[in-house]
Amino acid sequence: MIIQSLCRYYDILAEDEDAAISRPGYSNGKVSFALVISPEGKLSYIVDLRSDDKKPRPKDMDVPLQEVRSSGIAPYVLCDNAKYVFGVEKLKRSEFEKKFLNPSSKGASPDHRILAKSDKEVVLVHQRSRDCFEAFKARQHEVLDTLKDPGIQALLAFLDTWNPEDFTKHPKIVEYMDDLLAGGNCVFESEGLFLHKKPSVMKVWEKHCSDRGGSGGFTAQCLVTGQSDTVARIHQNLKGVTGAQMSGASLVSFNDESFCSYGKRGDKQGLNAPISEPAMFKYTTVLNYLLAHKDYRMRIADTTVVFWAETSGTTCEEAVSFFLDPREYAEDNGVESSDPAKVQDLQKIELIGDILDKVRKGRKIHTEDIGADPETNFYMLGLSPNNARLAVRFWHVDTFGNFIARAARHHLDLEIVRSDYDPHYVSIYRLLKETVASSSDKKTSDPDKKASGSNKVAASPLLGGLIMRAILSGGPYPVQMYSAILSRIKVERSINSVKAGFIKAYLLRLVRAGLTNLKEDMITVSLNEESQNVPYRLGRLFAVLEKAQTDTNREMKSTINSKYFSSASTTPAVVFPVLLKLAQHHIAKSDWGVKITQNIEETLTGVDKFPAYLSLEEQGMFMLGYYHQRKAFFTKKEVVAGGSE
Repeated sequence: MIIQSLCRYYDILAEDEDAAISRPGYSNGKVSFALVISPEGKLSYIVDLRSDDKKPRPKDMDVPLQEVRSSGIAPYVLCDNAKYVFGVEKLKRSEFEKKFLNPSSKGASPDHRILAKSDKEVVLVHQRSRDCFEAFKARQHEVLDTLKDPGIQALLAFLDTWNPEDFTKHPKIVEYMDDLLAGGNCVFESEGLFLHKKPSVMKVWEKHCSDRGGSGGFTAQCLVTGQSDTVARIHQNLKGVTGAQMSGASLVSFNDESFCSYGKRGDKQGLNAPISEPAMFKYTTVLNYLLAHKDYRMRIADTTVVFWAETSGTTCEEAVSFFLDPREYAEDNGVESSDPAKVQDLQKIELIGDILDKVRKGRKIHTEDIGADPETNFYMLGLSPNNARLAVRFWHVDTFGNFIARAARHHLDLEIVRSDYDPHYVSIYRLLKETVASSSDKKTSDPDKKASGSNKVAASPLLGGLIMRAILSGGPYPVQMYSAILSRIKVERSINSVKAGFIKAYLLRLVRAGLTNLKEDMITVSLNEESQNVPYRLGRLFAVLEKAQTDTNREMKSTINSKYFSSASTTPAVVFPVLLKLAQHHIAKSDWGVKITQNIEETLTGVDKFPAYLSLEEQGMFMLGYYHQRKAFFTKKEVVAGGSE
């Protein structure tokens, strides 16, 4: 089902001129340099194709298909790294000494020549690098020998006359030597054109791929298309999943006899789950495309999530990204109209508010509301690393309209009275962050977040998948996350709008699922003075007693919160008699003693006795009451997160 959906989406993107997705026989390559070859077969100069950023990034190019390359020698066509193109390698000095100077080391070889060295690194030619170059040269001749293109003939002449030991003698190579040997790919240019993009070269390459696909190989019925075709033995690696190997990981692979089933040839890797070469190319290409574009990708804990709708353009994906990871701008953040990016984000925030209002009132979402057909098929795939493979954390299929409605319901459930500086809408990352200590040393490994300069705290990998399931299904939120947030509140002795919002959302969904005796009208956005729920009133009472203490001495550094909050929210019968006794001393010293007494009496209305113990649900109501009462005290104008004032 997953691979079939990916193959269908590949077909949609292939027809979209704005989607730069690789065609059969090609793959996306990270290219750092173009080697300009003269008509005489000489290296004229080198063009740096990398970006001008502080940390230069390679250029994305469609190049002849680069299949999975493991420990063997496997050259590519017209695009490869310096080890294959020049026959030269750079090693760390410790690695060089182990391989070439230590006779007892496995694989040690005295057959090498040092071209350059420093205290840390050695540039050399050795037997394996020579073999890589010879294989690269033979591969170009194999594919391109019959082509009479002048540029190709110049390239073959260059390869035939190149001596790896001349690497450090070429002035242009010396200029870029360290960067060339860093592992980036090189392509070839002649007479102002990249050789791999010439129509005549592409025609020869595509014929070569077609001839190779039709000869030999194991034929079976494809699990995706249902048609008999050549089975892909090794599937292309998928790159961009956080935590997986930099070289990529496989979604489908077998490497042990124990994986054989019903006579399938598990020892032949992909043949145990027969997927045809065309289907394998489509699903791996489109998945790599999704992983490489931020519009289709986000990270939740250790899970990399990709999502797409069966339509061209990125309207759906942009809406999804903003619903699940909204920008946390406050109302008074001073956004200037001259900043287009932030203004656009604030416009999206207003759009979310309009959609939430429709969902709140039970109205149907239309195309003009979300910029796309609500009946469009929508997919969401969660991938997490598992050694050299990828594990599917979750897979969700629905219409785009239903997804938006459920995401909107998620934000509605999180609505809570807030301060002006609190976020309008809460991202999943922000929710997960509230489950761990803010002083945690664990930082995110997400390259997107590192690039933005933020150090984000790592939450439990389990919670990311659980909360996504709750959002996508509309079911209860994970109790593990609820318990973690309650624990953080007790330890930190403070509760912010994000924690309070999640407590409210958790309890609301328990009510809807029929898993609690609470009533939905008891769980409100702001202070509910009519609620007779005892834990809620006790939370309010704790806030009243705390304010009575601070009103007596505003310079007080430590209040009853720091000593009694955790126990009061768990065993109120033990704590509240002590707190009420302490309150009498504060009332006697306060200028507002009568008002404080009235507040205490009003809050205690309906509380016949203090419970000996509060369950997890009751503790949540206690903390919600405490939060609401404090906001009522200290917020002159209450604002609902995600709603209207």
